[in-house]
Amino acid sequence: MNHFESQEIAEKKDFLAIERIQELDAEGLYRTVRQNSISMCGIIPTTVMLFAAKELGATKGELIRHATSGDVTGDYGSVVGYAGLVVV
Repeated sequence: MNHFESQEIAEKKDFLAIERIQELDAEGLYRTVRQNSISMCGIIPTTVMLFAAKELGATKGELIRHATSGDVTGDYGSVVGYAGLVVV
């Protein structure tokens, strides 16, 4: 998810993107990432996956877990966000 900002900022940005994934909103995800300067790796593959999943009958994304590197290192000043979601 987002890279190298504070825990607070990373979580806010990550959850903007996560909400769009949960809604299977491919266009909204792409727009949200660009408009909010979210440094999410894999935005294009994720967007394509959401279009394909929806076409194949998926109805929602479910967040399995969200964490940041700060949760492991204790350094919350500059973190990388991680999220696991399942699209069903």
